[in-house]
Amino acid sequence: MRFRRLVLVAVIFATPAVVVVSGSGCSSDESETGVTSSGTGGSTTSGTGGEGGSTSGTGGSTSGTGGSTSSAGEGGIAMPTDQAPCESHIYECGDLLDNDNDGLVDSQDPNCTGPCDNTEDSLYPDLPGMTGAPCMADCFWDAGNGSGNDDCYWDHHCDPLEVAPDYPPEGIECAYDANTAVGPLTCAEASQGQSEECLDFCVPLTPNGCDCFGCCELPPESGKFVWLQSTDENNVGTCTIEVMDNTDLCHPCTVVPGCYNGCGPCELCMGKTTLPPECFDPDGGTSGQCPPDVQACGLPGQDPCPQGFYCITGCCIAVPT
Repeated sequence: MRFRRLVLVAVIFATPAVVVVSGSGCSSDESETGVTSSGTGGSTTSGTGGEGGSTSGTGGSTSGTGGSTSSAGEGGIAMPTDQAPCESHIYECGDLLDNDNDGLVDSQDPNCTGPCDNTEDSLYPDLPGMTGAPCMADCFWDAGNGSGNDDCYWDHHCDPLEVAPDYPPEGIECAYDANTAVGPLTCAEASQGQSEECLDFCVPLTPNGCDCFGCCELPPESGKFVWLQSTDENNVGTCTIEVMDNTDLCHPCTVVPGCYNGCGPCELCMGKTTLPPECFDPDGGTSGQCPPDVQACGLPGQDPCPQGFYCITGCCIAVPT
C-alpha cells in the first residue's frame, strides 16, 4: 500500500541499521499475514492531471482529466503512449508492442509487473543475468542482479516453506536454515527490516500486494503468497495471472514483512483490476487509489502515465534510472 504518510521505525542491531516499515492513511486491515504496509519511500512521482490537461511528469508530457488524446485498449483502459525504459534498456513490458498477441500492451497486460519485465506471457521478468546466485535475492523489480545497487537483502534459506518434499519456492538447494547469514543481516533481521536505502529505491517499484523480493499475494485478498520467479526445469516462467491459484506453477513463498507493499480496499494490486463502488467519488474520480499528487491510472477513463512514468498497480511511478 502506498501510504499517504510514511513512518520509518528504526530497529537497532549490531549489524548495519535496518528499518521496519509502517504507515497510516488506510482504514482497513491488511492481508492475513498481519504485516504492516510500506510507503513509497520518497520516490519522485507525477502529479495528478488537472482539468484540460495540466502538465505532469517529466519530459514535457501532459496529462489530465479530459486532456488526453490517447487511444483506449480493452475495456476503455488508456494505452501507454511512450516507451518506458528500465535503467536505459527497453524490455517487452515497456516497448509499446503486444509481444504475446493477447490484445494488451505493456502496462495494460496483467502479466507485466513494471518496465523491468521482459515477458508479457508470464510474471517472471526473465531479465538477462537475473537468476544470479541460487537462493539469494535483492530488489526483484529493477534490472540489477545483486544488492550492491539497492541494499536489499533476502535469502530463500530463510523461508520456512523451504522444506520437503517440494522445498518451495526455489528448491532443495535452498533448504530452510534460520541461521543463514543474509548479507550483513540474520534471517530474522532481513525479514523484519530492510535499510532505508532499500525501501527508498525498491518499494516505489513494488506492486501493491507484493514484497521487494517478488513474493505476492495471489489470488488477491486470499492470504496466500506466491513467488513470481517460479520456473520449470528449463528456467521458463510458469506463474501467470491466469493460473495464479495453481501452486504447482506459482510456487508458495513467505512474504517479507519488512519490505512489503500491501493492498488497501481502494487500491489496485497484483491480480486485482477493479475497485468497489465506494472507492469512486461523485465526480467520477477515485478516493484512495493513489497517494496525493500521484496520478492514478489503469482504470477506464483514466489517462496514460506521462513520459518517464509507468502504471504500476494503478499509480504512475517514475521508471528506474
